[in-house]
Amino acid sequence: MSGQAALQGRGEVPGFSLEPVGLGEVDQLLERQRRQEEDSHGVLVRASVSNLVVVCHDRAASRRALTAVEQLGQRAPSRCVVLIAEPPAGHEGVRTWARVVQRQPDAGPEVVWDEVVVQTTVPPRHLAAVVLPLLLPELPVFTWWTGTPPFADEVFSELTAVSDRLIVDSAAFTDPPADLARLARAATALTPALSDCVWGRLTPWRDLLAAPFDGPPLRGAHDRIRSVEVDAVEPTAGLELVGWFASRLGWELDHVRLAADPNSDTWLARWTTAGGACETRVTTSLGAGTLTKVALEVESDDGPAGIRVEAPPGHLVATVTAPGQHRARRRVGLPTLADPIGLAAELQLFGRDRIFEAALPPAAALAEAGNA
Repeated sequence: MSGQAALQGRGEVPGFSLEPVGLGEVDQLLERQRRQEEDSHGVLVRASVSNLVVVCHDRAASRRALTAVEQLGQRAPSRCVVLIAEPPAGHEGVRTWARVVQRQPDAGPEVVWDEVVVQTTVPPRHLAAVVLPLLLPELPVFTWWTGTPPFADEVFSELTAVSDRLIVDSAAFTDPPADLARLARAATALTPALSDCVWGRLTPWRDLLAAPFDGPPLRGAHDRIRSVEVDAVEPTAGLELVGWFASRLGWELDHVRLAADPNSDTWLARWTTAGGACETRVTTSLGAGTLTKVALEVESDDGPAGIRVEAPPGHLVATVTAPGQHRARRRVGLPTLADPIGLAAELQLFGRDRIFEAALPPAAALAEAGNA
């Protein structure tokens, strides 16, 4: 069942429709639905391994979020609480819907988990009291904030205070570069660990770009990267990729500016490195996915070399060229489109991602300096 169909109460596939229920009666409703299904199909296995709180600004966003969660299938079953947190307007109120979701894995008993949708117009200071009773005890709390979080608002501090991990998707921010800088500032005071789905989607790119430096002819040449050019469909992906290079290799930002291009935003920067200097260029581009191309120029022991990663449909291709060497190519597939956001991978991270945390400040500095 799609998230939209669920919220509208239609049940075309196995599972229950979302039913309206009082806030204090959610667990009783879910237990009744599980018993009904067990009477018909036998014992069900409740598979929740975490609590997932999804914060949305309206019903349309909640339907998209439910669709994304349901597409995960058995990869990350959670007690999912979708919170539509609307500003108080005239009167305070809470409306709640809930249902049991069931899926049949390839082998073994049917797996079930819970979905709860809460629409509130209560003051922000009361939101934690609304959400906490709906969570399963002893399980970690992941909060996925759709869109741009209100970093300076009480609702943000209240909900992150009861979370173990905060997940955002900076590509969905209202103003991605500027909001990335705001996220970096807010991250210094955050209690939960922080994840950005954009960073997760960069994983295969980072793997391909790092691999050539592990062996000849580029072993040890990482301090002699002279230029990095990134064509980014998602601007924050390009900024975070440069932030990764800077944080891992100890680059210091020298200067940055936006290129005078009316058709795209381009961040041009110069970095001081252990081996001299590196010029970086991040350009917004049209296309599918996260990035379309990354090109590195490297000074190898034998002369100029290059690493280029491109994204034909469905996979990535890395090409390494070096003096006196045959051109080397490597191809890897991209993750399935069943989870385009990369939410499943984020829900499997229970600790802090120190590499991302280190990459965020230089990425934000690049974004902020470019917008100055």
